[in-house]
Amino acid sequence: MIRWLDRNQPAVLSLIMLLILASMYATGFLSASLATLEIGPVAAGALRVIFASIFLLIVATVTGAGLVKGGLMWRYAAAYGMLCMAVPFTVLPWTLTYLSNATAAIYYAVIPVEVLVLSRIFLGTPVSRRKWAGFAVASAGLILLALAGAKGSAETMAAPQLRLETDIPLWLPHIVCVMSAVFIAIGGILFQMMPKVSPVSITASALLTGNLIAVPALLMFPPAGMPSAKGLFWVLVGGVIVTGCGMILRGTLIRRESAIYTSTNGYVVPIISAFIAFFALGETVGPVAIMSYLLVLGGLLLSRS
Repeated sequence: MIRWLDRNQPAVLSLIMLLILASMYATGFLSASLATLEIGPVAAGALRVIFASIFLLIVATVTGAGLVKGGLMWRYAAAYGMLCMAVPFTVLPWTLTYLSNATAAIYYAVIPVEVLVLSRIFLGTPVSRRKWAGFAVASAGLILLALAGAKGSAETMAAPQLRLETDIPLWLPHIVCVMSAVFIAIGGILFQMMPKVSPVSITASALLTGNLIAVPALLMFPPAGMPSAKGLFWVLVGGVIVTGCGMILRGTLIRRESAIYTSTNGYVVPIISAFIAFFALGETVGPVAIMSYLLVLGGLLLSRS
């Protein structure tokens, strides 16, 4: 079937791959939430990095891509793996004990626009007025969502079974989630700056160095008890399916179409996340989240014009 589609309906196959990729990323938020229920937020995030690094190390070995070579590439891999993978993946489950999956997905949907602005700052890439306007519109969506969350809006909050009993300010998880998305966006800049190398090779190397953060985090905040099979299953989903296989599918789709085409998966991830979290966790979506998403979507479309 895949070969037939590739020969006769290549555009349809690319669209199917795009929707599968978006579903994978949406599942990443759900898997982080469900793993947290079983083993705790920090352990869930750290184990995601560890399992993803093991999986991609195996893929790099089997495919012959191997790990990167030379001090320069390992420095890039370390920066990418620790700052742009280990940090956001480890803190994401914690934010999802306060934020709904849809809220986090909306924050992450702005990553392409953040890459655009960071490219202007660090690489000097020209940015048109239209794209600056897109950034402003998308930012307005984020601000609207964060302000609603800071006031305790129920539609931005995680499912009751996930919420932690703490006295931290309501705005803090929103800021942490946005910053984790910024760290991922910085990874896009590093990719533009580093010498060209196999995506499998650099990602496997980066995740390997990411263990320098993930392993100490796991040791400092281990699960309360032996993780159940269900908890380990959701960690494996996040590490192997979402992070590992998602990276491979993303690279394949970029080669088939383009990076711009592939990045459009972010348009639908919040929608899929909202549906999945509604059925799996009982989370709700209200007018604030919808308006925020529409502003973010409008900003994304405007910045790409």
